[in-house]
Amino acid sequence: MDSYGEKNLKVIFALFFFLVFSGTVGFVYLRDLSPWVAFYETLHLMLSHFYDTAGEKEEFLLQLTNLMLISGSLIIVVYVFKWFGDYFFGGQLKENLKRKKMDMNISKLEDHFIVCGYGRVGRQIAEELHNEGVSFVVLDRSKPDIQEAEKKGYLWIEGDSTDEDVLIKANIKKAQGLVAALGTDSDNLFVTLAARSDNEDLFIVARASREENVSKLEKAGADRVALPYQIGGYHMATMVMKPAVVDFLDVLVDGKHDELQVEEIVVPVDSQLCGKSLGNALSRKKTGSTILAINKANGGSKVNPSGEEILQANDKLIILGTKDKLEKISDAVICETEKV
Repeated sequence: MDSYGEKNLKVIFALFFFLVFSGTVGFVYLRDLSPWVAFYETLHLMLSHFYDTAGEKEEFLLQLTNLMLISGSLIIVVYVFKWFGDYFFGGQLKENLKRKKMDMNISKLEDHFIVCGYGRVGRQIAEELHNEGVSFVVLDRSKPDIQEAEKKGYLWIEGDSTDEDVLIKANIKKAQGLVAALGTDSDNLFVTLAARSDNEDLFIVARASREENVSKLEKAGADRVALPYQIGGYHMATMVMKPAVVDFLDVLVDGKHDELQVEEIVVPVDSQLCGKSLGNALSRKKTGSTILAINKANGGSKVNPSGEEILQANDKLIILGTKDKLEKISDAVICETEKV
């Protein structure tokens, strides 16, 4: 039910209770009835619209009370029929069923991403996540933006991302990451605080419009802070000076291209790759891909590794290769884990 329907329904309930109260009080004083009998007569008149005046001379106030109860109850009946008609034949029932199905699908999500804000930045983020084939849900309080996300086939929740209840509805406790892409830094700060309190392991990327707010967002719990205008300016400057390099990098990060991609693969704790050298486990000759860097679990990083590096649990490998090659490497790491 939309907010307009809820508001009207509340008005009807208020009208109903007002009529019952007024009729009961009026019959007590005008017809000298007990409160219970007056209450019964009021409901009887409102439901049947019939009042037997035989042998009873009606006063003007009593007539006015009867007319008020009958006309008021007719208004309620007309509105109830209209509401049921809109609900069953106006598409509201279909919308409610669709919403329940959407909520059920969201409740089943695990290791998914949450995109807070479906503005210009949020749209681009959602498109990239969709191209990568990962699960995500869009949060926004703007109905037109939510309708656009729905047309794209995305999972969505219409609500304020700064509201913790909305984040919980998005199954934040089982989420892998969250992107705070709202229009103001203060809103992104609130989202970051709420998200971090609900899920300590969540990877949070927050948008900042002003550079002085980066440290605030990081203190609030953001793992990364992005400055879209700074990134856009840097990208355009590089595009002017080194267009071929930018074209190559765009191919790497664009999930719609299969030629070359860069992927991050984490070495599982129980993987048989642990303790082996990079060259023996994942050489270019074996995988057909290039290891660009290793981000060690202890915080160190090695760019363009030689192959002598020993792999440890939770090491992150940054690998360059075609999509099918990268999938085979990921599958191989999982298979090595399952053998243990």
